[in-house]
Amino acid sequence: MNQAISYTRFSSHRQSGGSSLERQNEMIAEWLERHPQYVVADIRYEDLAKSGYHGEHAAKGGGFGKLLDAVKAGGIKTGDVILVEAIDRTGRLPALQMLTEIIGPILRAGIAIWTLDDGAEYTAESLDGGLAYLLVSRIQAAHGYSKTLARRVTASYDKRREQAREGKRVKRWTPVWLTTEGEVIPHIAVHVKTAFELYIAGVGKATIAVRMRETGVRELAKCSGPTVEGWLRNRAAIGYWNDIPNVYPPIVEPDLFLRAQQRGKEARTTRPVKTAKNFLVGLVVCGHCGGNFIIQNKDGRPHSMRCRKRQALKEAGCTNSKIIPKPVLDHIRVKTSLAAIEAAFQRQQLTVNQKRILELESEIEGATRKIADLAIAIQAVGAIPEIISQLEARKTERDALQAELLVLERTESPVDTLGAVSVEHDMLEADPVKLNALLRGVDYRITVYLDGLMIVNAPGEIYPWLYLGADRKTKMYQVEHMGRIIDLTTQDIPPEYAVTPTVEFDDLPPLLRMIRRQNSPQP
Repeated sequence: MNQAISYTRFSSHRQSGGSSLERQNEMIAEWLERHPQYVVADIRYEDLAKSGYHGEHAAKGGGFGKLLDAVKAGGIKTGDVILVEAIDRTGRLPALQMLTEIIGPILRAGIAIWTLDDGAEYTAESLDGGLAYLLVSRIQAAHGYSKTLARRVTASYDKRREQAREGKRVKRWTPVWLTTEGEVIPHIAVHVKTAFELYIAGVGKATIAVRMRETGVRELAKCSGPTVEGWLRNRAAIGYWNDIPNVYPPIVEPDLFLRAQQRGKEARTTRPVKTAKNFLVGLVVCGHCGGNFIIQNKDGRPHSMRCRKRQALKEAGCTNSKIIPKPVLDHIRVKTSLAAIEAAFQRQQLTVNQKRILELESEIEGATRKIADLAIAIQAVGAIPEIISQLEARKTERDALQAELLVLERTESPVDTLGAVSVEHDMLEADPVKLNALLRGVDYRITVYLDGLMIVNAPGEIYPWLYLGADRKTKMYQVEHMGRIIDLTTQDIPPEYAVTPTVEFDDLPPLLRMIRRQNSPQP
């Protein structure tokens, strides 16, 4: 049996939420019911949000381009039929180009094109009659409509661009925190700014999206990771419309926006880390297998931590069976993480040069886009002096920016501390997810070994800790650090944690023995 191959297309992202695709699919389904002599092809072709006027759909990677490749390769054979809603779905290119490059190769291969809106069947044979005139007239009408529409859109864009340069507000398709008139929506903007702050702290986009959905704001109810990514890249957050500044009220500081761009560049070259739900997860690791320690709950509350691989696979997963009570790890973290948190916040602050470098990279990217647009214009209308003059100006501008960038990349400058975030204000467990991300960003970790030895990787931390066990009578956890024993109050110590809190000197690890000797009173 011959195959029926469906092709669907719409040209705008805005149509993705409407009925265009659904309508086309329904029409294809109805045609297949009326023509049972055809079997539905396993593969279907589509171009979602690709222009038929500019030929994007037929270019390399486009759905219609793949369809034409299948025709040339014999994957779609003589006697098969291609189903489209209307002839303009195959493209809105000029008539000659449509006939020779789009429709011609299909019909010459003995394949028919059915247009479902009017029930017309186009074949090589049918074009010998009056149907050829109908086809050409429809192709010309589709191209003419798109050409007129493009001219109107360009005129509208140019007008709005001029208004923007004059400092006037422009109506456009705006991000969620702006109205179409360019006014800020405060109850949304405050959460978008929070998203920027969480991202530069190291929190993942998917976790930020969850946080946004949990705000209860209706407009953020369907927020996703890609949504957050779009916010972080959108220069409207700092008041830009395309490359024109001061068009909209900014909702984040330029410094915050630039740090988000820097974080994005770093993220593309590093392995993604899943954001932890529990604060200590990801900060406590096993000294034997290198895996994370996980939380164990008691009565529904976090109580202790142990090696994840040991928990899942027993001895086959890891030999480290040590279980450390959460209060012990909390105590160590409080005593050792302040310098790491300060380092994390210091790392987030950009130097004067770094800020300018990020600005230059953005400006160079904008100049490069303008040069590419001008090059396309020359191809379309020729080397008009005005366009050549603009092209040379943009090249000179880009060369100057690149020269400044080269100098700054080789010059050190101090951290710009103006507006630096107070560590004390942001470090507490008011936002444990953010604090966890900050600490992991500077490689803070507590490594736990089978004998209870715990080594902290943090600035200035060279002395290890040793968990000695718990005394059920005194309800105290005991930890050795720098030659002295620290008692930590606890409650309801489970039997498996109850060990003799006294450790003989000879049983201590060599490093702790040395530390105890150094701190012991001299006779």
